[in-house]
Amino acid sequence: MDKLNTNDTPQLLNSIIDLIDQTRHFVAKTVNQELTLLYWNIGKSINDEILKNDRADYGKKVILGLSQELQNRYGTGFSKRNLHSFIKLSTVFQDITIVQTVSAQLSWSHLYSIINIENQIKREFYIQMTIHERWSVRTLQERIDSMLFERTAISKKPEQTIVNELKALETEKKISPDLAFRDPYFLDFLGLHDSYSEKDLESSILAQLQHFITEMGSEFAFLARQKRITIDNEDFYIDLLFYHRGLKSLVAIDLKLGKFKASYKGQMELYLRWLEKNEQKEGENKPVGLILCSEKSPEQINYLMLDNHEHIKVAEYLTQLPEKKLLLEKLEKAIAIAENNNRK
Repeated sequence: MDKLNTNDTPQLLNSIIDLIDQTRHFVAKTVNQELTLLYWNIGKSINDEILKNDRADYGKKVILGLSQELQNRYGTGFSKRNLHSFIKLSTVFQDITIVQTVSAQLSWSHLYSIINIENQIKREFYIQMTIHERWSVRTLQERIDSMLFERTAISKKPEQTIVNELKALETEKKISPDLAFRDPYFLDFLGLHDSYSEKDLESSILAQLQHFITEMGSEFAFLARQKRITIDNEDFYIDLLFYHRGLKSLVAIDLKLGKFKASYKGQMELYLRWLEKNEQKEGENKPVGLILCSEKSPEQINYLMLDNHEHIKVAEYLTQLPEKKLLLEKLEKAIAIAENNNRK
């Protein structure tokens, strides 16, 4: 009997491969969702039992006894630590319909990282950004560890604004500049120390472009370095030009050493107007500008009303990271100042 050569039926082979891959993905997704719902139900059952008895030592005994029995039957997946996680899951997400929705898009491992975030808005930020940018569990944990929420412009907005923008991201898949940009940016991977020029900074970014894009966000696509634009027969150069898929916008990045200066705003406005007129394609939104400085000038930025500017963002970059405690204090202070300004 002649052996069938699959080279003669590539379309059939590819269609069967697609069917197998799609089914495997569906099965894995369905199993993950059912496991997460199981963990939620286990957590709720234990929590209800503990609350019903209302004794301080009762919960510890119940969890210890359940863990021992369940591990004997089903293995290490039901350790005390995991049972506590199941309880936490049911406490954080008290409505099972929310768990059903989220678990259809995120794995239990994703949720395991998220449920330990106490602040509800911050938790929702990581849920929606993980879904939108399709972060792996490792990437999600890295984003949490690097305090991405505190570094994102949205964290300095009024609470209702944050809620509204996260809702738009969830329902309309619409990301805002305040969700896409952050401050400060961590550029410690560039290996720059002490004195360096703007050219050194730019060259190092291009040499470490993948790291830079990872820090910027997964939806940035690099387009050009030193993009030349000519106005009144005079040449100007945009340091870096990117495209952001979620924003559907060109993004001009201007790299600056030292503190922010008011004149940088006019320079960026010129770049953005030129890009809008000459480079923006049909269906795209207006270009956005990011001025990256080694130090911000809060009063100048405030007087120029750049804190709430839709198309021009100013951010610091750090080539050497301070201690996490000091960085967290700095970010929390910035958020507190912003909240105070929002109330005025």
